[in-house]
Amino acid sequence: MTGIPSVSKLLITHHALTLLFLAGFALYDKRHHRIRNAALLAFLPWCLLSLPAAAYACPGAAFPEAVLHSVLGSLSGFLLLLSVSLATDGGIGGGDIKLAALLGIPFGASGLMAALALSCFFALLHLGIRRACKRKAPGNIPFAPYLFFGCLAVTLIQHFHRT
Repeated sequence: MTGIPSVSKLLITHHALTLLFLAGFALYDKRHHRIRNAALLAFLPWCLLSLPAAAYACPGAAFPEAVLHSVLGSLSGFLLLLSVSLATDGGIGGGDIKLAALLGIPFGASGLMAALALSCFFALLHLGIRRACKRKAPGNIPFAPYLFFGCLAVTLIQHFHRT
């Protein structure tokens, strides 16, 4: 581990608290199959708080580099899920697209792509188990719960990789 331990844990702590917000989105999406724009707008300042946290946690890195990291993460999440939504005729909802764009701010492009890959894996695994047990094709599924588990896995991997 590099740096002062209390400083190096700042981003992990921010990601862990981000998971609390994401758990709320996941529960709401599971119940209502939607993610409200007002909730996403309220989540935006928390995501933007990761920029000064990243600058503080990594004093050698420049603030513009942290901003670029966040912008690329946000764009990559937005464009990837928008492409999937357009290719599948609405298979991914607009709330999920906007949530992925917001999560790109604290996680960056590489962290978000890993989280999305793991989220898709968890969704496919769950659908395979449901199909094997019930032998019935499931209907629409909310994606935010799988996004939560993907981000949780990425946060844990980052934490254990750094220590």
